[in-house]
Amino acid sequence: MKNQQPCERYANEEQERADNLLQRITEIKDNPAFTTELWQAGYHDASANAAAHTEQPREWRR
Repeated sequence: MKNQQPCERYANEEQERADNLLQRITEIKDNPAFTTELWQAGYHDASANAAAHTEQPREWRR
């Protein structure tokens, strides 16, 4: 298996996506008409992608 090389542009895009998803989760979490499961899955996916493709160490919380 080939090791992935860091790609800062992709990491930044994914971090921005994660930040936007987290903001949306915060906006809808108190509305009983919505569930956040898919939004949270997207957030975790974007955060993991960002962490995997950056050369910069980042703190990642679940």
